[in-house]
Amino acid sequence: MTDPQVLQTAINGAANAHTGLHQAIHELRHGSVTEAKQILARQIAVLANVLMLL
Repeated sequence: MTDPQVLQTAINGAANAHTGLHQAIHELRHGSVTEAKQILARQIAVLANVLMLL
């Protein structure tokens, strides 16, 4: 079983990535494709780190 502190860290990381994905959608809707791509790249990195924790 995974340590509760590790689970909480993973939850926080996933929640942060979720917020970032909303920001990327916002940027896309406003035509900021480059900014959206940068945000998405960061969120992919965050989610990869979450997966490594679990």
